Amino acid sequence: MRIAILMAAAMLAAPFLTASPNSGAPQSQPGVTGSPIPGLPGYGVDLGLDPASGKILELLVYRGQKQMQALKVCTAEAVPRESPVGTMDTADYNFDGHYDLALETGFKQGNATYCIWLYNPKTKRFVASPQLSQLINVRPDPKTKTVISSSKGDCVGCSKQETYRWAKGQLIPVREVTVTQTEMGVSNGGDCGWLRTVKEEKNGKMVFVGRDQVDSLGQVCLP
Repeated sequence: MRIAILMAAAMLAAPFLTASPNSGAPQSQPGVTGSPIPGLPGYGVDLGLDPASGKILELLVYRGQKQMQALKVCTAEAVPRESPVGTMDTADYNFDGHYDLALETGFKQGNATYCIWLYNPKTKRFVASPQLSQLINVRPDPKTKTVISSSKGDCVGCSKQETYRWAKGQLIPVREVTVTQTEMGVSNGGDCGWLRTVKEEKNGKMVFVGRDQVDSLGQVCLP
């Protein structure tokens, strides 16, 4: 869920994230510094910027008007505010019923990267998740209780999708689907120039389970 971050006057008074008029994004409310975090009543988040460059150094988390945390970005350098980079989403990445924070740190050829912090209801604080922050185009699937990472390859039609499950606070890979180009099926002018390989988790290891020749729509080509 996208949230609108309203900058404090000390931080250039500029919006962190703009939302569409009908998005229903929450706005600042009395008694809460920053923009409210959906699903966490009384919590707000604002930007901590580099005064020289205006780039994002950290996210400032407030409870009421008291600053509780300064979440350093997970990147080596400050994050630019060049939409979509520098915008933030909230989602329940570990399916514990609490919203977590994700700051988009990069976007190239359809591949988005993020810094992600998980909310700990026991300590009432956000904790960085290095595993989630390493994934591309990451999204949680509440129906299957899995986390999916999907990336586009350098070649047309090439891609990789990885599916993870949570176990004792760690992400465990359970399925991997890669699509690569192949010369098979295209020499005669056909549309079967991709090879889809599938691996799945068995007894704690990722093992090969299938390979198909597919067309540009991902449909399996008949022999």
